[in-house]
Amino acid sequence: MRQILSVGILLGIAAILVTSGCATTGSGASDGDQIGALLGQWKAAVLAVDADKIMATYSENFSHDGYEYDAEDKAGLREYVEVSIAQGNFDDVEVYMEDADIAIEEGTATVYPIEYTNWEGTITIELTLTKEKAGWLINDMVIEGL
Repeated sequence: MRQILSVGILLGIAAILVTSGCATTGSGASDGDQIGALLGQWKAAVLAVDADKIMATYSENFSHDGYEYDAEDKAGLREYVEVSIAQGNFDDVEVYMEDADIAIEEGTATVYPIEYTNWEGTITIELTLTKEKAGWLINDMVIEGL
């Protein structure tokens, strides 16, 4: 069964849960709540320009074979993120995901569109997540507009 959820609603729910002390990623939280929490962590890490926290939201099984950036696996992605940080691509960034939709189907979810704006302009990101033993994690990222 395919579910379509709004990221704006999920981030709002995640914020309420965090501020009320009820944020859990245990078996009691719905997939939507867990994904909303992960997206909140990812966005906070990006805005904080923290490579370790950014990478904590990605699966060890991360894999990318697109042409838009060079990162076939998680180690390659870490290098890409660190170089991007060093080049200032995370400086004064804004991330908009309130209008993004989440499509969940059989242990996989896609989140699109996420707008990422910095001094160079705006790119659009699509995240693919998988439900793993540790919870939902990002296992691919497509970037449009590089």
